[in-house]
Amino acid sequence: MRRRLLDGFDRFSIAWMRHAPWPLAEAYAGLVARRIAPRLYAAATQRGRANLSRLRPDLEAGAAVAEMWDNTARSFLEVPRAIRLFDAGRVEVHGAGHLAARPLIVAALHLGNWEMVGLAMVRAGAPPVAFYQPPSSDLRTRTVVAERIKGGGRLLPLGRDAARPAMNALLRDRDVLLVFPDEHQHGRVAAPSLGRGPRRGGNIEYAARLARATGAAIVVGYCRRLPGTRFRVEFLPPLQVPRTGDREADIRAGTNALDRLIEPVILANLPQWLMLPDWKPEG
Repeated sequence: MRRRLLDGFDRFSIAWMRHAPWPLAEAYAGLVARRIAPRLYAAATQRGRANLSRLRPDLEAGAAVAEMWDNTARSFLEVPRAIRLFDAGRVEVHGAGHLAARPLIVAALHLGNWEMVGLAMVRAGAPPVAFYQPPSSDLRTRTVVAERIKGGGRLLPLGRDAARPAMNALLRDRDVLLVFPDEHQHGRVAAPSLGRGPRRGGNIEYAARLARATGAAIVVGYCRRLPGTRFRVEFLPPLQVPRTGDREADIRAGTNALDRLIEPVILANLPQWLMLPDWKPEG
């Protein structure tokens, strides 16, 4: 019954956000962020509050939790309107010149409205090829996939043989591969370390392995939500994974270097991190 109610809520919300005039859509997004999402997902609220106290005890907990839900709820609701938000001049992009290298891997973070990173890449002439982990709802999956394709990206489903199409995209097609090193899979948030020790496995190591194998540079990209439904997308200077005679040592070094790049970015914007409620100190 809960799943059916959530599916119905998703269906209504997506239709409303796609067609409603902007002031009404903005008001609805604010209502969901303040009143509905924290109650629908009370356990996530508690986990987010606990993780904020562990990782950023300097923040006022109530305000930080409110910012967490404001960003998370709005980001999902903005998916059907993301292209229009970009076209309306609500997204400022910094560091797009770092996307010129080839082969190139962009390590994007689930910060702010993370969908803006892929759109910024398209507008900069570097349309992404991305592997994706489908959300739990089929409706959400279809919506995200449709909007990403409409935005100019290309999506490949995750699978056991993901390495071959990734290598082809980087070396044969000269595409830009988009990965999310802070993904949530199998009950754990893979990266960054946040005091949990060196990261192994997951997309953060996968990116380092691909970069080492292909010579690709890695550029970290992330989005911050600004007041007034505005966004700032930033691309950091490229990271080069070493290519010495010791492949595994190179991959460890590349993984650790990428972890050191993304950790301070996430800590500085922690209430806007999608994975905040799912992060575990022992993960």
